[in-house]
Amino acid sequence: MGFPPISSAAQKPQWVPRNEQTSRRFIVTGANRGIGFATATGLAALGAHVVLAGHEPSESFSEAMDRIAMETGCARDSLSYMPLDLRSLDSVRQFAKSWQQRPEAERALFGLVNNAGIAGMPGVSPDGFEMCFQVNYLSMFLLTRLMLPYLHPVDGEPARIVCVSSSAHLFTLGIPTDEKYLRQPGAGFFSLRYGESKLCVNSFVRQLAKRLDSAQVQAFAVHPGSTASGFWSSFPAWAQRCIASVAQDPSAAARTSLYCATESKLLSGGYYAGCEQANASFWLGSAEKAEQLWLKSCAWTGTSPNSILPK
Repeated sequence: MGFPPISSAAQKPQWVPRNEQTSRRFIVTGANRGIGFATATGLAALGAHVVLAGHEPSESFSEAMDRIAMETGCARDSLSYMPLDLRSLDSVRQFAKSWQQRPEAERALFGLVNNAGIAGMPGVSPDGFEMCFQVNYLSMFLLTRLMLPYLHPVDGEPARIVCVSSSAHLFTLGIPTDEKYLRQPGAGFFSLRYGESKLCVNSFVRQLAKRLDSAQVQAFAVHPGSTASGFWSSFPAWAQRCIASVAQDPSAAARTSLYCATESKLLSGGYYAGCEQANASFWLGSAEKAEQLWLKSCAWTGTSPNSILPK
């Protein structure tokens, strides 16, 4: 989420998803509403099998899938739901375990869209981390690492990992790596915590792209732009009304995620906004900080810092 991208994209013709994704399987987190719902709808319209993941009641996902099927004409059984609560690393591990137990033919994955995120939340997670850092970054880190074995190219096209970031990552004081700081409650969107969590997302995407064979799997960070969605639900009603009056709708915000999930010949590890590559924070130029974040994230999630695939 965050601020509108600074570009001339408004004067350019809007990109429209056209590349068929028939029988390709995608996971979209936070897919029952907002940008996630619009992303899942866009993928389903292209013929993809879409797994909607999130922590809200299963009824809300059932309703979302009914809407997607009605709006796109896709088969209802090409959509499914799996519970996932990014506030908990154990929930992420359970999600991966449940995926591993699916029939072999239903495990192959072409795309993972890490869409779910929060503006801020009081307190710390069950794992003891500040909530923005946990939900927006650390759980996404673990989910991606655990799903990597299932991501495979299709018809010569590399599999895709799309991580929703924000232009708010530009407005920070650097990549946070101090564990004591990251375990203290934050103050939400209008603090550094939200932007820091998204800076970590961008750093992760770059580190992941360095370690992956881009002919097999590619990774991207995207900025959707300010959007009228449930993302702002923790804000006062008057603030939500003000945001809704100037923000874009979720279908427009989902466009860059769909672009990176379905277009060819993009730069793996890149940061995209307005369906084109954008300038990312200069803080990402610190190789030392990026490596520190990678190593500590591996330690906090119990994943290997060396082998990219879980053993």
